[in-house]
Amino acid sequence: MRPNATKTIANNTVEARRRGNRKKRNRAAWQNAAKHERKRVQPKETMRQRKPTNLHVTLERYHEPIVDSPATVKGSWMRTFMPDARGLYLDLGCGKGIFLAEIARKHPDVLFVGIDHSDVCVARTAQKVVEQELRNVRLICADAADLENIFDEGELDLIYLNFNSPFPKKKHAEKRLTHLAHLTRYRRLLRRGGVIEMRTDNVLYWEFSLVELDIAGYEILAQSDNLHRDAALLDATLASEYDTRTTERGARVRWLRALPGPEPATCVQTDKLGLAEYLPQDIENFHEIPYGMEDTVANIRSRRAN
Repeated sequence: MRPNATKTIANNTVEARRRGNRKKRNRAAWQNAAKHERKRVQPKETMRQRKPTNLHVTLERYHEPIVDSPATVKGSWMRTFMPDARGLYLDLGCGKGIFLAEIARKHPDVLFVGIDHSDVCVARTAQKVVEQELRNVRLICADAADLENIFDEGELDLIYLNFNSPFPKKKHAEKRLTHLAHLTRYRRLLRRGGVIEMRTDNVLYWEFSLVELDIAGYEILAQSDNLHRDAALLDATLASEYDTRTTERGARVRWLRALPGPEPATCVQTDKLGLAEYLPQDIENFHEIPYGMEDTVANIRSRRAN
């Protein structure tokens, strides 16, 4: 091999090592930035539900408000459980039931149904319902995709969507409860004049939801970009476990009430599906970083800084 060729190979090897070292340094910088971001905005406690060792005992002890076969009362919820109720309200993704218990206590003449896919959440909510002697609450362990097997067309008067998971990744967009597919389903289940109420502390999820509501033909009747400032919004300001934690870490809670308008002739998904696509251009001055997206924001900041 010629000396020049040997020298070229050696130089290429050195350059490759340098590129590899730069990549490692950049990766370490992104990881450190993400770690710092998480410490800055992450609450001290996470919202993940730990499964108690005595879950089956809790479910048995507080089973009274739980409906095991909801399909059998499809179309007859009020007639079956509360014939004199003035309406049927659904809390979709009820969590541990703090909001549901409070709203049910405030409106004893309404039948409330709480749905959550987590048996732990259903058990904890059932305990609150039984201990507080709330006779106007029923609970179901199910997913949003099951709604049409549980309720008849036009059976619901109101659907609450409180702090539902935003599923930031594009591939999980259809799991968001304000996705076009779900909004189309709610339209069928709500009676004429029925509404949805949404509440979130994730500004990117909020922006996504506004576009989805417009595509689905919903009319926004009222909204607030700072719910705790607008205390006159009646039931909207009732607290949940998320309200308390988001307020403690300085996040703003956004809220809206929307009515299904005339059904669009064509309903095509044109929205951006990845929540990162809703990040502002001036990301350095973006301070409402959604919980769970700290790594994404930190990585984008680091890339732009380099």
